[in-house]
Amino acid sequence: MSASAVQQEQSLAARLMTVQNNYVLGLASISLLTHPQAPAILQAESAGFGQYRVDFRQIATLFSTPAHREDAIKSLLIMHMCALIKDSFELTRHHCKVAGRLKELQAEPWYNFCRLIRNCIAHNFLFVFTERDLATMPDSWRGLQITADFNGRPLPLEFFGYVHAWEMFTDIRSFAERAGV
Repeated sequence: MSASAVQQEQSLAARLMTVQNNYVLGLASISLLTHPQAPAILQAESAGFGQYRVDFRQIATLFSTPAHREDAIKSLLIMHMCALIKDSFELTRHHCKVAGRLKELQAEPWYNFCRLIRNCIAHNFLFVFTERDLATMPDSWRGLQITADFNGRPLPLEFFGYVHAWEMFTDIRSFAERAGV
């Protein structure tokens, strides 16, 4: 059986748990990277894969400047936040489509908001709306509201950040559990 066949046979709940585990691994990585012993460990360690070896000294050097360290950690957090939202949304939409329950998913109060955030994250963190998007606006979720004024603007982390991403994930996971897809 091919890897893709195995992946298709996995339940949505199992696949969302993998997405959650990846996000938590990212958070654990940040915790380890910011530990006081991290610079010494990074100076001495590397990773090997195939014929390649990557030294971690460049990270130790990067982290020696507080502004660079802060920027690198923010970038890593954003990368994990993007994966959390995109992967959980796409997996749920796929499973619902295959199960013939896409309309049920689309009826969720968070669906359009999440779809717009997912699209923004997937397209350079810029909101770009279609006529269909504009026709549904404003789209709201947990006190946040996306309006037509966002079109062409970047997504500020102050508007939708790490906490929001986790809350959106929990809404998606709750739907999947309730719907049994």
